[in-house]
Amino acid sequence: MSVVGILAAAGRGERFGAHIPKQFLPLRGIPLVIRAARCLQEAEAVAQIVAAVPPGYQELLQRWAEEYGVQKLSRIVVGGEHRQDSVRAALETPEVQRAELVLVHDAARPFATAALVERVLQAAQRHGAAVPGIPPAETIKKVAPTGEVVQTLAREWLRRIQTPQAFRREWLVAAHAHARRLGLSATDDAALVELLGFPVVVVEGEPRNLKLTTPEDWRVAEALLQAEQ
Repeated sequence: MSVVGILAAAGRGERFGAHIPKQFLPLRGIPLVIRAARCLQEAEAVAQIVAAVPPGYQELLQRWAEEYGVQKLSRIVVGGEHRQDSVRAALETPEVQRAELVLVHDAARPFATAALVERVLQAAQRHGAAVPGIPPAETIKKVAPTGEVVQTLAREWLRRIQTPQAFRREWLVAAHAHARRLGLSATDDAALVELLGFPVVVVEGEPRNLKLTTPEDWRVAEALLQAEQ
């Protein structure tokens, strides 16, 4: 089984409000993008990493990869305006085109572990596509545009989906081609794969696998790292 990881690191982080994309900011001394890449670097099954970054950040990431020991980073591509554009650019690289399974991981998730990567890969090898998820702690309600509650959803059937997500390469390539052809967009790659009717299974995620979107998220991440010291 040949596996390549795609690190989606081309986001602009507009909701974060920083002067540079947040994935290039230091999180307790180490760049967020490097912390996110470590789960792919440490997972034995992952052979190579392809990263998609904003224009002008290729050399910086290459230098950091060498400095922090991310030896599996084999190619850096310039991402597009949207996340799907960035993943698609990575899918077109020779490294990914030779892979059997492809992992896609958000650069805004610094706490994912190599164990999670392996768990997702094992499920994808069996089923074709797998994503990590955790049950919501809150009550979830479906709401009409008027604000009126339409339905209270049963939490036992709901999951908060994370990355890394793993797919048969040909499924993910077909899903992105289909989405581009029809002008479709989705918040994660699994949703695009689902649109083609391919099965996606959910494996147990990690509660600490936070996505850092806002300054409040960042402060939580700093507190978690400080508590580990």
